Amino acid sequence: MQKTEKEIKTSIFSKYFARPISYFVFILWALITILPLFWMAYSSFKTNEELNLSKFSMPRALFDNKNDVLVSVKPQLNIMYPNGFLEKLGLKNNQIQKIQDKVIILESTTIAPGRRLKIHFMVRDDLRAMGATDIASMQPGDKIKMGDLPPKYYRSFNWNTIWWNYISSWNRGGLGLKFLNSLLYTIVSTGLIVFLGLMIGYGVSKFKYKKISAVILAVIGIGYLLDISQVIIPLFLMLTKADLADTHLGIILVYTAFGLPLSVMLASGFIRGLPDSLIESAYIDGATPFRAFTSIIVPMTTPVIVTICVMTGLGIWNEFLLVLVMASSEATKSLPVGIFSFASKQGTQLGWQIASLVIATLPVIIIYLIFQKQLTRGVAGGAIKG
Repeated sequence: MQKTEKEIKTSIFSKYFARPISYFVFILWALITILPLFWMAYSSFKTNEELNLSKFSMPRALFDNKNDVLVSVKPQLNIMYPNGFLEKLGLKNNQIQKIQDKVIILESTTIAPGRRLKIHFMVRDDLRAMGATDIASMQPGDKIKMGDLPPKYYRSFNWNTIWWNYISSWNRGGLGLKFLNSLLYTIVSTGLIVFLGLMIGYGVSKFKYKKISAVILAVIGIGYLLDISQVIIPLFLMLTKADLADTHLGIILVYTAFGLPLSVMLASGFIRGLPDSLIESAYIDGATPFRAFTSIIVPMTTPVIVTICVMTGLGIWNEFLLVLVMASSEATKSLPVGIFSFASKQGTQLGWQIASLVIATLPVIIIYLIFQKQLTRGVAGGAIKG
């Protein structure tokens, strides 16, 4: 059977124009997505000076550190010691002279010099036990190259220098606790949004209360039009009045309230398309509405559950404004607020800030890579069914 002239033209256009254009768009989209992540990854190993000098050059100072010159400095109250370091030596932070007698404090002359940020510590007794008596006798003002240190200290200092941005951002920014807070807010809020959204969606879609369901959907629809930034001041006043400001519970409740409208709209649209005969059969077998919900509705709504988890979970993980306003103590702040804390009027620690961005981005990428197939099937299924 011969092709018509129109079919021939369509085939030629698809072969020589449509397909190359599609490939070009896909490749461009991939580059727009991947290149910023690549830049962020390698820039997290650059010093503040390198980032200010050139944003796109490859990192060098933290890796090429064998010839770095370290200068011995006096103990000061603004020096941040490793956790438990002074306690092991029986010292306290305010015992300046005793610290100087037992510890050599070395500061880099090339990375953040004079700011007491890039600091290394050596114990004099350990150096004497290694036979490095000349190094053990160093006094404030004396200098030494990194490569001239005993192997034990060189390996430790080299490792700490390479990962300096990550170690500093984690310790100085208190990112450990903030990471756990973000995890708590995301998991608990997303779980509540999914569970309550499915229950409401099931009620308004399958229960025989059409007028009440319409009112509920209308109210929830109005909530969908609101954003946290629009009502942040009334929210703060309400939570303060209820003694829920600066608490995990208060922040979780707000996230849940603002995530429910989208969850209900997606869930109700999906559940409405499920056959009523399945639920009626469950009722005939003696199932309660809640049993029918858990045994029939929840398993069949896996695609929309995945869609809701992805959309709301990412939004909560990256949310900044609510926690910035509501959380005044370090115990309730989240990871985005911790990242913001590295910027101030006095200056911005770009290396620390980028390293903390990598820490915040890495869990999302890992979860996507592990559950890639499930997420793709779930989102596609939710879109088709809804």
